[in-house]
Amino acid sequence: MATAALDDESLQQMRSRATQLLLKEDWKEYIAVCSLIIAAFDDAAGAACKDRRVLCSALAHRADARARLGDVPGALADCDAALAADPAHPGALLSKGALLRGLGRYAHATECFRAALAVSGTDEVRELIEQCRRLEAQGRSGVVDLSEWVLAGFSGKCPDLAEHVGPVEVRRSTHGGRGVFAVKNIESGSTLVISKAVAIGRGVLPDAADSGEKMVVWKDFVDKVLDAAEKCPRTAFLIYTLSTGEEPEDELTVPDTAQFKQEPDDLDDAMTTVTGSAPKVTLDVDKILKVLDVNCLTEDAAPSANLLGSNGVVNCGVGLWILPAFINHSCHPNARRSHVGDHAIVHASRDIKAGEEITFAYFDVLMPVSKRREAARAWGFECQCDRCRFEADDATLKQELARLENELVNGGGDMGALVVRLEEKMRKSMVKERKKAFLRASFWSAYSTLFDSDKLVRKWGRRVPGEAAVAESIAGAVGGDESVLRAMLRGANNGNGCGNRLEVEDKVVRIGRATYGKVVKRQAMRALFRLTLDADSNKSL
Repeated sequence: MATAALDDESLQQMRSRATQLLLKEDWKEYIAVCSLIIAAFDDAAGAACKDRRVLCSALAHRADARARLGDVPGALADCDAALAADPAHPGALLSKGALLRGLGRYAHATECFRAALAVSGTDEVRELIEQCRRLEAQGRSGVVDLSEWVLAGFSGKCPDLAEHVGPVEVRRSTHGGRGVFAVKNIESGSTLVISKAVAIGRGVLPDAADSGEKMVVWKDFVDKVLDAAEKCPRTAFLIYTLSTGEEPEDELTVPDTAQFKQEPDDLDDAMTTVTGSAPKVTLDVDKILKVLDVNCLTEDAAPSANLLGSNGVVNCGVGLWILPAFINHSCHPNARRSHVGDHAIVHASRDIKAGEEITFAYFDVLMPVSKRREAARAWGFECQCDRCRFEADDATLKQELARLENELVNGGGDMGALVVRLEEKMRKSMVKERKKAFLRASFWSAYSTLFDSDKLVRKWGRRVPGEAAVAESIAGAVGGDESVLRAMLRGANNGNGCGNRLEVEDKVVRIGRATYGKVVKRQAMRALFRLTLDADSNKSL
């Protein structure tokens, strides 16, 4: 029997107290009450059937509360203790299954859910099993389908995603340091990496320039990262693989890409990453802070990334995604990222050849080279991509580009006239199409101003390529971009779409895939197109 037997009245009082705390979501006090109930039982003495059910329920409830606070080791220990007392306890089986699913151990989570289904066969449990099956398949293939969520207007719960590492690996970069490279030919739109954030700090800032509010978000984020690293040795290890920005580039070790894959073959090996059997580490807080300074990504980094499903709520989001942090910047990128919940999805924004380095934009690259270099220096590096070298060093164009850039930055002039001068300079200098795309991307704000104005289009439209043609050209330079996609859609709708209807539709879908990846089917892609055009309409109001 129980060593400190609880009478029915005392037990009822504790349960009532626990219910109150549950409603308040006061998880620490809830854990304390569950612990009092658990402490009243002596498993070794052999509890009565009724007592055993109470004990297992208290352990399962405490496991859920610990999971809410991020204490995965403690939650798993509670589940195992409950299942040791009653191997068929449904609450403990469901709690352990949920924990394993959160760790990406979908096959083992399915075993728990199947055992729970045998005890209490509900549709909810069947859906959990099906969900694990989908996530396990997604983790292996990288195939994502957000169509239903998009068609529902991003309403409801953000879709669950599985982490995935595609045909890429970390190698030494030809530009110094390390980078991520394709190990085989990759088609545009294909998913390269799906990564769950170590932690994310989010906030809604009334004033986007309020540095004080941003500091509050940053401090909250740092605390979450340190907490995650302290609780999970594997997380701390992966953070330490990232650069602090101070090490000599030739001394940086190249980690085995397999370390970033979510599910080890053996569950026992997996559990050492979250339980006390893993060696404890003393955090090097100073090093972690330096790592965060140079490796964090912002969710709202438009137009260099997509933030899906925010519905305008989050305007300040910063996070750490380990493998994507190894991807270097380029102003002529071949990849793009989308943020869905706590996950970052990196996809190819154009066809990538085997051995080619994967790059995406850290900041807006639709601006002149001098402005891009200012942005790069703010990140702590000098961009040496082929686009930057061409625009900075081409002797034939350098002086004229400097004059055009000065006019663009100072504003107030006729942007249509500026675009015409640029197009004529490129024609007279016999600039190749690929490099024309670079320059059009750099002066995109001028082209955009021209196409946004009926007056300027009437004045200059016959002397410049059509809006859809310019959009297609720029997409070749920067891959996907929502503002470029918007221009392509408007150009197509205006009958200036560079070809017949089928050709135009193919070009629109191609730029759509480059912008969003292959995460939705055609009908949902059209819904994204409508949202893109709606954003353009709202912007013009």
